[in-house]
Amino acid sequence: MKSALLTLTLLFTLGFASAQEDATSVIDRIIDNMRGESQIATLEMTVIRPDDEDTYTMRIYSEGEEKGLTRVIAPPRDAGQAFLNDGDNVFIYNPRLKRVLRLPPSGQSDSFLGSDISYDDLAGDDLRDNFEASILEESEESITLELIPNPDAPTPYGKVHLTAEKPSYAPTTIIYFDQRDTAVKENILSEYAEVEGRYIPQRFEVKDLLEEGNMTVVEWQDADFGVEIPEACFSQNALEREGVCE
Repeated sequence: MKSALLTLTLLFTLGFASAQEDATSVIDRIIDNMRGESQIATLEMTVIRPDDEDTYTMRIYSEGEEKGLTRVIAPPRDAGQAFLNDGDNVFIYNPRLKRVLRLPPSGQSDSFLGSDISYDDLAGDDLRDNFEASILEESEESITLELIPNPDAPTPYGKVHLTAEKPSYAPTTIIYFDQRDTAVKENILSEYAEVEGRYIPQRFEVKDLLEEGNMTVVEWQDADFGVEIPEACFSQNALEREGVCE
């Protein structure tokens, strides 16, 4: 009897471990599809509100998963603002104040330029670093992960559902839920660029599910992948000086 119970316990434990490994492997593949090894790109972000619409043009530089610099180049009133992701740190440069400020972890879920996108969304690794993944649904065409935040994760979300196509594991939809299990934000990803076997989305539609008419659309205007970017690009000095990254 003890032997049978031990066998069942081992099978359950091994099965649970296998499922966790599968979910971890899947989210790694999905996140890898969201960002290339390195890229330089120009993108346009349109923040849509029921009675207003603002468009920003930005230049982004990213190297792997840990480093990224985003610089606003238009409109003129916002040009010069820059944002640096360096591992877990986010730094902001305000040209009017001529100061570099470090954004605390509690502020990284705040809105970026008044949009429906957070600083964590720009960093790209929040979903992998701060959440525990499990497989919610799976079919021949797609897979959906449920992500539950770690106890000490600096996030306002109670859970996230992340869906990707199969077999490419290109992400298609991310739905964010609050602590009361209400869906509050949806990110629809599309228009993929295939880069060395990765499928990197070039369009995001981020919808506020609680405020009708609130949406942010991000579209890549051009992008170069696999490029060499100077290390000096990912320093606090680069926030204040244009041309360092080219």
